[in-house]
Parts: sequence; structure tokens; C-alpha cells
Amino acid sequence: MKANIGPGTPRESWDLGKLIAKVQQYCYLLNDLTPELLESKCSSYEDLQEYLRTRGREAYFQKAEIVEKQAPGLMKEAERFLILSNIDKLWKEHLQALKFVQQAVGLRGYAQRDPLIEYKLEGYNLFLDMMAQIRRNVIYSVYQFKPVMKKQEEESSEKKDPKKNLQKGAKKLGAAQAAS
Repeated sequence: MKANIGPGTPRESWDLGKLIAKVQQYCYLLNDLTPELLESKCSSYEDLQEYLRTRGREAYFQKAEIVEKQAPGLMKEAERFLILSNIDKLWKEHLQALKFVQQAVGLRGYAQRDPLIEYKLEGYNLFLDMMAQIRRNVIYSVYQFKPVMKKQEEESSEKKDPKKNLQKGAKKLGAAQAAS
């Protein structure tokens, strides 16, 4: 929200259309949001923030209910998969970025800066960015997740070979994430 409307921005200059477009990009279940609705419900920045947080929670529970109707327990499994896969991917990127920082910080010693302090500061900022990106990616993935149900023929063949079942389950979950 802070990227579209800052906490100190006067209410008259709020760009609600842009904010709504960004929210709906993350969560298609909030397609009923309009600038007029937000203006009538929210008189301050804090009200707007709380209203969107509440609507986001409602949309999450609605999404969980939809997924759980299709396959009980799938939402928790999908959340676990999405969280772990995002952490894994972004942690690897973070470690690569730290290698580049390590090389770049060595040059800062010539500028009379303590390389260790510079490395710690840069590393911490990269870590904060990674954590924010994990939150954004997981939230987006959870809201966009759409399970694809298997056919009966595949289920009967998977009962015979449980190893294939695990492999196919991971592939299908990955495919459902990629499709969203």
C-alpha cells in the first residue's frame, strides 16, 4: 500500500484507482473494490489500511474454502509448498548477491570505509529486501493458486506405485503455481 499511497499523503491526492488495480492484480477475489467504496469506507490512511487488510483476510478465507471443497487439506499443502519453494529460490539468489557484495565491498576499503561494516550493512539490506520479496511472492502465489484435479485413470495407476504419486503431486503443484 505504501508504494501507491504514502502514510503522509493527503486524502485528496490518493490514487485509489491505481491502488485497486494493484490489489486486484494480487487477488482476483477482490474484484468488487471501487474508488467510491474505498472513499466511503475510509476516512484516513489507517482506516484504508485496516479495511484492505480485513478484505484481504476475507478473500484468503474465501480462497481456502474454495480449495478445500475441491480437495480437503490441499490448501495447507499448497501453502507449505509455495512458502518453501519461494524461500529456497530467493535464498539462493540472496547468497549469490552476497558474493557480489563481498567483491564490491573490497573496493570500498580504498575509499577509507571499513569493509566489514559495509558488508554487514549491505547484507542486512539485501536480507530485508529478500524477506519482503518472499512475503509478496507467497501472498501472490496463494491468491493465484488454482488446483487442477486429476482424472480417475491417473489416480488408479498412482495407487499402484506410491513413489510416482509423490513425484506427480509435486509436479502438479508446481504446474498449478506456474499457471497462476
